[in-house]
Parts: sequence; C-alpha cells; structure tokens
Amino acid sequence: MRPAVLLLISFGAASTISYAQSQSLGLEQIVSRMSLARTAARDHNVAYTVKREYQLSPAGAAKASADVVADVSFFPPSEKQYVIVKAEGNDRGAGIVRRILDHEVVMANHWQPYVVSAANYDFALVGREAIDGHECYVLQLSPKRDAVELVRGKAWVDAQDFSIRRIAGQTAKNPSFWIKNLNVTINYGQVNGVWLETSTEAVAEVRLAGTHVLTSRELDVRTATLSARASKPAVPHRNREHVAADTAAWVAH
Repeated sequence: MRPAVLLLISFGAASTISYAQSQSLGLEQIVSRMSLARTAARDHNVAYTVKREYQLSPAGAAKASADVVADVSFFPPSEKQYVIVKAEGNDRGAGIVRRILDHEVVMANHWQPYVVSAANYDFALVGREAIDGHECYVLQLSPKRDAVELVRGKAWVDAQDFSIRRIAGQTAKNPSFWIKNLNVTINYGQVNGVWLETSTEAVAEVRLAGTHVLTSRELDVRTATLSARASKPAVPHRNREHVAADTAAWVAH
C-alpha cells in the first residue's frame, strides 16, 4: 500500500457504481470490483510529491521523542524518491524513517506480492461501517503466507468506488526478534486529486524498550502535469537504497 507497506501500496477510486447498486453485492463481487478499481487507479497515476511528518514516542508519552519531515515523490508508473527535510529529537527516529522510506522505494516497484488481493489474502465479509462519511464494506483479511508486509486484520472498502479507505491489524510476521507484536492502522484518501496514504499509526512492543508508537500524516500534496506514461521530471536528490507494508519496516532492523 506510502506509503510506506508498497504494503500497502497504491489504491484508487475508479468505479462509477452507485451506493444503491452496491448494496446487494456479495464478497466475490466486492473483491473483484476492488481489484478493478485498483487497476484503473494505477493506469491514471500522476506524478506528485507529498510532504509527510513522522513522530516517534514511547507509548503514553506527552511529547514525541523524534519528529521527522520528508518530501516523498512518486513518478508513474512505479518509482519513488525521498528527501529528509527536517529531523529533530533522537537519532533513532531519523534512522527509523529512513528505513521506512527505503522500504517504500523498493515496494513501489514490487507491490504485487503484498497488495490486498485474492492472490495474497483470503477474505470474509463481516459487515458495513462508515468512515469519514463514506459507507464501507468491512472485509476480514487472512494472509495466505507469513510476511511482514501482509496484515492480519480488516480492510474498509468504499461501497461506492471500491477503493480501500483503511487497513488495520497485526502484521502476519514480526519484523525481527526484538518486536513481539506490531499493530498498524493505515488510512487512505484523496488529496488534491491524488489517492494516497493520508495517515498511519504503528504500535510495536519492543523487547527491553517497551511499547513505542510511530505515526505519520501528510502535510501537503503537490501534483505535476505528468501522466502515467510520460517521463519523470528531475529532482534534487535520489535515494536508490531500498506501508503493513512500509510502516512495518520501521522495526525491521
């Protein structure tokens, strides 16, 4: 799905089916139209840069121990780059964010094994729920294999356009020995015409260090007049080292 997953990599709105028409849909139809919406969204991707803020803190802390801001640029069809523009607080926070973004760069061109699809998950329809005024189908997610980038939990699928608006649950595999549990919540939405990850929260039980919380949110989104089949513009910095998904990577090392 960013961000970060990607895990989580790119979801979009494409279906024109109305809410009234979608009321009688079964699980198979929902999953099929979710896949069609995702494909249509990728075909209409545009270049953009999102300014994203990350904050890391021990659970219950009144103030973040690290505050990091990054500019993340996407160039269709599958390239991402980033620049850290601010890093305050302890060095661990900046290191974690760099690992997340390195992972996101890789996942942008390697999203198929981790996307929310029938190839990677078994689904069950467990109900309906509104998110930010959007009626959603709630699907139970059961990963078909253990992987840090897959989430055992739920997905909220928009009942009108079949985009995924939220994923929440526990990663199917812990990123490392040091992490006992990693729970993630990833929210998606449209900003300035771009469908992207708008906010995340990752809660990790870290051995010997207690529970820590990493959050991210978008501060600004700028688009470019660039279609998915056009060449990408130049940027001042490139990072080719390489969100579940990208968010899970923050504890991988």
